Amino acid sequence: MEIFTSLLTGFVVFIILLGPLMFIHELGHFAVAKRAGIRVEEFGLGIPPRAVRLFKLGETEYTLNWLPIGAFVRMTGEENPEDPRSFAAQPKRWRLATLAAGPLMNFLGGFVILTLAYLFFATQPTEFRYRINQVMAGSPAEQIGLQRGDAILAVNGVDMVQKLEPASGAPPDVDALRRQVRQFIGQPIEIVVLRAGEPEQTVRLSGRLPSDANAEAPLGVSLIIEVTKSERVAYTLPEALLAAGLEVGGAIAVLIQLPARLVNQTLALERLRPISVVGITNIGVELIDSSVTESQGLMPFLRFAAVVSIAIAFTNLLPLPALDGGRILFILIEVLRGRRVDPRREQWVHAVGFAFLLALSVVVIIMDIVNPVSIR
Repeated sequence: MEIFTSLLTGFVVFIILLGPLMFIHELGHFAVAKRAGIRVEEFGLGIPPRAVRLFKLGETEYTLNWLPIGAFVRMTGEENPEDPRSFAAQPKRWRLATLAAGPLMNFLGGFVILTLAYLFFATQPTEFRYRINQVMAGSPAEQIGLQRGDAILAVNGVDMVQKLEPASGAPPDVDALRRQVRQFIGQPIEIVVLRAGEPEQTVRLSGRLPSDANAEAPLGVSLIIEVTKSERVAYTLPEALLAAGLEVGGAIAVLIQLPARLVNQTLALERLRPISVVGITNIGVELIDSSVTESQGLMPFLRFAAVVSIAIAFTNLLPLPALDGGRILFILIEVLRGRRVDPRREQWVHAVGFAFLLALSVVVIIMDIVNPVSIR
């Protein structure tokens, strides 16, 4: 029964999280294609196979399909310019606008989601605690008995749970634990943790920190700063718009800086792991878990939805065959050459690119199943 409930929850989160984001992407393509005079043969809700034809309005069929996520737009002649009303026959500016409209709608969608989140669901964290994300092999933490997932409550009698005034806006003191542990290098130490389980239990662990322990990481663990309590914060519309704009701008800046950070080795390659729809769904399920919503409400889930929308936009703009960015690249090549690439060659390139992306998606899905992504 628990497995069925878990699968059902994942399916619902999958539809709620990814469905609308994929839908607005295709809606952007659809709206601009119509404005450009391109013949849109079908606008489908969900992914084929087709379940039922809803109606026909003008020259466009509106259909309902069996896989209840997202949508798709089928335009005449996406690579064949022979029909004057085909996509391929339109001026370059309209083809560029039609292709770019999908990602731009996702950027806009992320902004709208964040604006609504700040207006109606914004919270101010008032209590934090450290949770262990990883214990290094052979570290003092491993010898003491600390485990991944342990929440550190106290060190040698000093409370490690941080409480903040709601109005202060102060960030958590990320160095408090390190400062406290550092005092006991070469001495006995007792750590009280809340250990995950059904139910959670408080565990006292004791040991001795070696005298040669690294002062910068005396326990040898990586940590997550976990919010345990929050209070509602009221934003006016201008404040919500500004906060959403700053967050979208920050997310875009991070994505743009990724290649440079990898080259400069300021970002570890393992932290750039791609995730599939399975990984995205897993994180979404964790973010609507009762423990998260009780402490922070829906804000983390909505913020994640906005990040996913921006990531969809950014990914689709990459200059890879079969993606919007790949098709835009061919139009830019056409601008530089003064004539378009042979449509048959372009079609072949996109077909090969689609096959490659499909294979890559399967690999990433398998990776997410074997080694699930988690925020915990």
